[in-house]
Amino acid sequence: MSFRIDKQTERDIELFSKNEGIPSLFGFYNRTKTFGGQELLYKVIRTPFSDKAFLENRIAEINYVLSLENSLKLNKRQFDFVEYYLMNRHIPLRNNIIDAARDSIANKLKSSNDYYVIREGIINLVGILNDFSKYCENSLGSNPPKSLENALNYALDFVNDKAISEILPKISQDSRKIKPRQINQLDNIFRAKRAKEVRTILSTIYNIDVLQSHCELIRKDKFCLPEYSDGEKPGFQAIECKHPLLNNPVTNSFELDNDRSLCFITGPNMSGKSTFLKTVGILTYFAHLGIPVPARKLKLPILSGLFTTINLSDSLSQGFSHFMTEVNRVKEISLVIQDNSSVVIILDELFRGTNVKDAFEGTLMVVRSLSKIRGAFFFISTHILEVAENLSNSISIDFRCFESILNNDKPIYDYRLKHGITSERVGMQIIRNEKIEEILNEIIKIQK
Repeated sequence: MSFRIDKQTERDIELFSKNEGIPSLFGFYNRTKTFGGQELLYKVIRTPFSDKAFLENRIAEINYVLSLENSLKLNKRQFDFVEYYLMNRHIPLRNNIIDAARDSIANKLKSSNDYYVIREGIINLVGILNDFSKYCENSLGSNPPKSLENALNYALDFVNDKAISEILPKISQDSRKIKPRQINQLDNIFRAKRAKEVRTILSTIYNIDVLQSHCELIRKDKFCLPEYSDGEKPGFQAIECKHPLLNNPVTNSFELDNDRSLCFITGPNMSGKSTFLKTVGILTYFAHLGIPVPARKLKLPILSGLFTTINLSDSLSQGFSHFMTEVNRVKEISLVIQDNSSVVIILDELFRGTNVKDAFEGTLMVVRSLSKIRGAFFFISTHILEVAENLSNSISIDFRCFESILNNDKPIYDYRLKHGITSERVGMQIIRNEKIEEILNEIIKIQK
């Protein structure tokens, strides 16, 4: 079953980037060694699921590869050449002595780029198959998940097939020593008779590449694999979660359950509210990919979707103001909840496009209503402290805040998520620190 997400949410959590200079989650997660592995990882990250069995199987595959003493060594250049060879449009060589002799003589008389690509492609592919067959033999004794076991056995069956096993050991990695008969035999096998099997084995290797890249996130970045909670009142718990795109991220923890399913966050400007909300979105989304997440521990129920409003832009092309865009977004999210309440909703500073009174009343109405809905989890921030104060007696809301300390009239932030409601207002102090009033007064003084 698919997990729902829309373009706004994808942009908010910075899943992908059209500009290579702008960091993205895909770029961070991509530790693959081959282009085929990178393409597969892209498909993985593009396709979240709400199928617990599928997700737990993927986690089992990662844990299995993580447990292995030796990794599969992958050479990008080698795989690039093999892919180039397999896509060669030259008709596969015929598997007989006469054609093999003729092709070899023709190449000696007039060097052929196609023949060179075929010969070198075969040598590289043979090297890959030999290395992978050893990996399969060593790995199958460690009780892999059935999905991986089947894929590894498939590769071994191919390499051990009599027609293949009689040839592979005889192939020299020195292109000057490979025989014309061997070139024609293997090219006919690799690109004609057994082409689908070769492609299947390469796909398995690319999957191993992706799994090994996930293991690197666990080992080097201290990510964890998600756990999925069950029961009538499943909880959403994160311990020491962090935003992966920050250089020195501060970790935070939180926990919600079915009875207290709304996290309401207050705090001054630049204190970390939006970053925390993005982190929650990342945890939710990547947990439904079944791959490592940026936390020491994450446990949550299987959900059906994630919808956020963090960096909402004006819809000028449709003639909407920022406020109208916000209203439409809240309505759209409300209809999503009505359709299926098993979702995570993240709202960052509602209704900032209107006056303070309307923003206060609108935020209060939305938060009060959402706090009564069960089955979903809500993470909402506001800069209007009066909203939190009006809701302070609600037992279904988990009040959290970020705070700052003024040091010589400059706010210092620790980016730590704390319990309670903050009363800090440092916006005006920041304006004063930038000496905006002095600049404007100087302009007025000059004009007099």
